[in-house]
Amino acid sequence: MRENERGFTLIEVLLVLSIVFVISSTVLFVSHSYVEKNSFQVFMNQFKLDVYHLQSLSITNGTYSALVFDNNGTTYITRKSFYEPIVKRKLPKGVSLSPKSSLTEIAFHPNGAVEKFGTLIFDTPEGVILLRIYIGKGRMTIEE
Repeated sequence: MRENERGFTLIEVLLVLSIVFVISSTVLFVSHSYVEKNSFQVFMNQFKLDVYHLQSLSITNGTYSALVFDNNGTTYITRKSFYEPIVKRKLPKGVSLSPKSSLTEIAFHPNGAVEKFGTLIFDTPEGVILLRIYIGKGRMTIEE
């Protein structure tokens, strides 16, 4: 390079840009896969928090509360009473409540006890997940 020439050639700039593009697209692909893989785990954590919140709401206010699935098991609504919804949430893409599930709602009496007990079966892209609700104070276990 002579002294009066300054800067980079077009080939050098294109080479650097292509390397940056390859690296950034790889990072985006890996992070997108990670988010999709963990979206069900995030959903299950939020679902458990919603159930515990409803139970504590029932005990605190001395009222009946419920979590009800609708839209073919792709959304659920939490309610203080039949007419008072608290929150409506969608299940992650590809996840739904199975028709084989023995429960379509989780309800709490004013003392915090579960009205119905049974199994929620979630169909996911990775397989079937069972969430068992036990009789009594709303204890749950998750089985993959």
